[in-house]
Amino acid sequence: MENKEVNILVVDDEEVMRNLLRDVLSDTGYKVETVANGEEAINKIGKDKFPIVISDLKMPGMSGLEMLRKVKATNSNTCVIMITAYPSVESVTEAMREGAYDYIIKPFNIEEMNLVLRRAVERQYLLHEADQKEFYQELSILDGLTGLYNHRHFFEVLPREIERAERYKHEVSLLMIDLDDFKKFNDTNGHLAGDKLLQDLSAVLVRGVRSADMVFRYGGEEFTVICPETPKQDGVDVAKRIFNLARERVAVTMSVGLATYPDDAKTKEDLVAKADFAMYQAKHLGKNRICIVGAENEKQ
Repeated sequence: MENKEVNILVVDDEEVMRNLLRDVLSDTGYKVETVANGEEAINKIGKDKFPIVISDLKMPGMSGLEMLRKVKATNSNTCVIMITAYPSVESVTEAMREGAYDYIIKPFNIEEMNLVLRRAVERQYLLHEADQKEFYQELSILDGLTGLYNHRHFFEVLPREIERAERYKHEVSLLMIDLDDFKKFNDTNGHLAGDKLLQDLSAVLVRGVRSADMVFRYGGEEFTVICPETPKQDGVDVAKRIFNLARERVAVTMSVGLATYPDDAKTKEDLVAKADFAMYQAKHLGKNRICIVGAENEKQ
């Protein structure tokens, strides 16, 4: 999908910002239209097709978050990229949870913005190609059994969080979680009970994490949690909260591994490997515990 084939709608209450984005994006080859507020954006989207919408998060009247919800309700495939001058975890993560594809911070870096847009264009191209239902389902970001984000989406999100952590000198903690003796439970109680167990753990994970965290089914009985802007000790607190909730609500124990970028790893691959190793260390030490890279690990 070439730039000239992509219509972009820019939504910002500041005329200077609207004009700047229009000029920059038009020079890159995109077809760009602008509006001054969320109400105008919804009306415009109702008349014309815009695969990509770039909107300020803080606007008078209809906020960027409210506009995002309305856009996604109209067409869930629309890539909405939020602009913010206040990159707090709470505001940005709420937008991501509501379906925003990504965000950029103003005053923004042109190269960074173009990178985000190229990725959005690539994603829209994939969705455009996914005309057949089976192929579209394959591209889905949700796991069918648990309703959590799936393995595919994990490897879309983690690189973005690592890039942001590097750019803004933040930390990212990663939890790898595996149910203990799941095969034995499945063989004893049957696959339907096994599926219910996975759903029970999924509910515990969603309840136990903070609003900023993202939960994924990594595969089988293994799950992972990305904790943005989270130093190791805060990641430990999240892990302990999940662990204690699981004791009350899940029929089997679990092993948890935790690693933090950049303390324990310098790349996304290394971060996954370290968290995975810590989780298997928990298994090796007797299961039913949290193991933390670089720390003494004891049974919880």
